[in-house]
Amino acid sequence: MLDTCRIRAVTGETTDPNTGKVTPTYGNPVYSGKCKLQNQRASFPSTPDAGEHQFTVTPTELHLPITGTAPVGTGLVVEITGSIDPANVGRVFRIRSGDRKSYGTALRCQVEEITG
Repeated sequence: MLDTCRIRAVTGETTDPNTGKVTPTYGNPVYSGKCKLQNQRASFPSTPDAGEHQFTVTPTELHLPITGTAPVGTGLVVEITGSIDPANVGRVFRIRSGDRKSYGTALRCQVEEITG
């Protein structure tokens, strides 16, 4: 794993009084360290509709080492802090589910990208 990330919980939100923009606030990181982004090759992107807006959902996994990731779980937010692909730095994801198992070589979490 050559990329790095920081994983935190959303603890609330703040609103800029001038612009009205709402920004999440975060707690201390529960994990900072190595990671890897991986698109799921066995699944194809879906194109759900919401009202009159159609968007694409690409199945993505975040791989983490087993050691030191016990507090990582569903609902936490992941920020890519370093990557061999500079385009990945700054991307933000929400963990949808984890993959804890016996004899695991990595923690593989289903994630969805947070944009906008």
